[in-house]
Amino acid sequence: MSRRHITAQDFADLRKQSGLTRLQAAKELDVTARTIQNWETGGARIPWMAYRMLRVLRGFAVPGIEWEGWRIYNGKLYNPSGQWFDRVYLEQVAYAFAEARLWRQMYARAGRAKTAATVVSFPDRRRRPIEKQKPLEAQPRRIGGTR
Repeated sequence: MSRRHITAQDFADLRKQSGLTRLQAAKELDVTARTIQNWETGGARIPWMAYRMLRVLRGFAVPGIEWEGWRIYNGKLYNPSGQWFDRVYLEQVAYAFAEARLWRQMYARAGRAKTAATVVSFPDRRRRPIEKQKPLEAQPRRIGGTR
């Protein structure tokens, strides 16, 4: 990601979106309220890391290079393509992986360790053509309760 110049308006907008006063932002960034004022009025250049840190602290970004493009907004984690994951979804994913680990351990203890290829076989559609359904009027109909 290329880092662009942070304008005074960019910083002020971020602070306001975060619901912070200048004093609160100063405390979160470990600077003085006067420094925040200077940044927002154009009296001093805004360090990229101060802007980035405010985004991270307020949940608008996730720290770390491997999380570049990810963000947190309204209690949801958004990936770079815009797909979101809430707490419940992520808990369910964690439960599914935990259950899979337990099944794998059970099979291993019983001496019946299976690979995915032996558990689920995928049909080879190249060998067998897909059967076509008969038109609705050609299908037999049941009348009454007889079988």
